[in-house]
Amino acid sequence: MLSNEDYRATYLALNVCVTARLPVILWGPPGQGKTSVINAIAQKSGRRLETLLASIREPQDFAGLPSISNGRAQLTSPDWALRLAEDGNGILFTDEVNTAPPTVQAALLRVCLDKVAGDCHLGEQTSIIAAANPPEQAADGWDLAAPLANRFCHLDWALPSDVVRDGLSGVWPTFDLPEVNESLAAESVASEKILVAGFLTSRPDLTTSLPKASSEQGRAFPTPRSWEAAATLSGWATALRLDESVRRILVRGSVGLAAAAEYLTYRANLDLPRPKDVLSDPRGFEIPKRADLIYVIGAGVLAEVRNNLTRDSWSAAGLVLERFAGSGSPDIAVSLARDWLKLRPAALSPDSNVLRALVPLLKEARLI
Repeated sequence: MLSNEDYRATYLALNVCVTARLPVILWGPPGQGKTSVINAIAQKSGRRLETLLASIREPQDFAGLPSISNGRAQLTSPDWALRLAEDGNGILFTDEVNTAPPTVQAALLRVCLDKVAGDCHLGEQTSIIAAANPPEQAADGWDLAAPLANRFCHLDWALPSDVVRDGLSGVWPTFDLPEVNESLAAESVASEKILVAGFLTSRPDLTTSLPKASSEQGRAFPTPRSWEAAATLSGWATALRLDESVRRILVRGSVGLAAAAEYLTYRANLDLPRPKDVLSDPRGFEIPKRADLIYVIGAGVLAEVRNNLTRDSWSAAGLVLERFAGSGSPDIAVSLARDWLKLRPAALSPDSNVLRALVPLLKEARLI
């Protein structure tokens, strides 16, 4: 049973997934108000909600029904998909997904990842939410197929006794996210992706780590797809100024408990200069000895240049890469230099008199 604080953090994590438009699944015993919470979120946000009971659906209810029109085969989209596509900003809620047979779960793959049902695109702003009971508590339930499970952020859901008490008294608690500027969220997500890239540079074995036990295949595990989801959701948590408990739930729900613990520990112990400070004094900052930290600094600098491109900032970034190349990290310098060259302002070329260590590497890599 979740504590009140855990319930609040999980409720906010669910809202982050819905706001970020990333697929999320709620795991919990029957009768825990999962459907009621989804209805409340849709009603409060004024978004159209389409609810489907996956356990009684057929594959064509998600993949579309094959038909012939003007001599050509096509997939006729179901009514719910057409309604969501017309709205463009709705919510699809599929309940009891793990009691759906494997053929139906397979049909859900494209719906969850590409937001496509039949030949109908539901719209990029459509949110995908699912709910499931643990297999031992479900009626004829299966573990989720690993390809489908890897498309979701997994949240454990249960109602604390205090929440039930208040709800039965007439007030079910809800928790709203603060308002956030979309551009700020995009910047935070981009910064978080850099941190994830740096972490995976130090722990490449966690880039993809498939579950060994069949019982674990239906939950979160690390893949490039789920790491991107973790970075996106953690970036939104930063932009929304949410508690670290919410970030933990989101990252754990994306890549699993073990990988999340390592990444969050790595993230919490980073003590690196800000990209703006590096660009203001490209020769003065101390270069770390670890390759992953060098990558995080360099990628952060390029992101800052991309957001505020000037001749001075571009040239300063080149000096940073030159120092990386001369400090024993030529591979990282050349890798980052590919993007640096693409950002080059018109009529401005690398200064070979300044970038003594970098320019030969760029020529060897045929980048200049």
